[in-house]
Amino acid sequence: MNLTRVTMVVASLLAASSAWAQGVYVGGAVGAEAVRTSTTESGGITYDNGSGDAFAGAIRVGTFLTDHVGLELEYFRPGEIETDGGGPIYLTDDPSLAYSFTDAGVVGVGLTSFPSLVSQSVRVRTSTMSALLTARQSLGGRVDLVYLGGVGFSRVVHEIEYGFPRGILPGAPAIQRSFSSRTTQYAAGPVVGIEVRAGMTDHAQVVAGLRLHALGQAVVDGWMIRPSIGLIWKF
Repeated sequence: MNLTRVTMVVASLLAASSAWAQGVYVGGAVGAEAVRTSTTESGGITYDNGSGDAFAGAIRVGTFLTDHVGLELEYFRPGEIETDGGGPIYLTDDPSLAYSFTDAGVVGVGLTSFPSLVSQSVRVRTSTMSALLTARQSLGGRVDLVYLGGVGFSRVVHEIEYGFPRGILPGAPAIQRSFSSRTTQYAAGPVVGIEVRAGMTDHAQVVAGLRLHALGQAVVDGWMIRPSIGLIWKF
């Protein structure tokens, strides 16, 4: 609900400001996302909450209220980042999954602490709607340097899949081999960025930029760097 309200407010401001602003622009971009989260190392194993890199796409709409100050709304959607979720997990209290192992295979139900029994994979996708204040500095000719700052409203989808590696449960075909969990969380955090906009025509500009998002929450605790290159069209 908060994301919807902010989107509606910013869109209304963009529409209302177009009467006295220098015009509205729309654009699209392709980019990448580099996520770095808090990590823990234990016993030679590294645990993290979704560090990695992914390709991404973005769409944006904005306007300049004066020669130097404007507003922008951007939606950024990256690909999924998949990492090793860490391990091993030791099964000690679930009788449906706890088995005794010998050289001959599974011989009966019982408590066990078999290392590397369960493997994990983690997939994280952080889609963000950002409401930004922009400041433009002319570098001469058709080139502008634009500074951006504001707040990003993120939807973080965090999926964990875990199960028995193939071949580790000989003689127990009835046991389910994989399980999964999915968590969706919403958060807000600061965004800062910088762009170079080079004019191709009176209406089209090539845009290359870099943005930094900060997140601090239970699902993702860290920051994201998002470089991109794209095109905007000024009306």
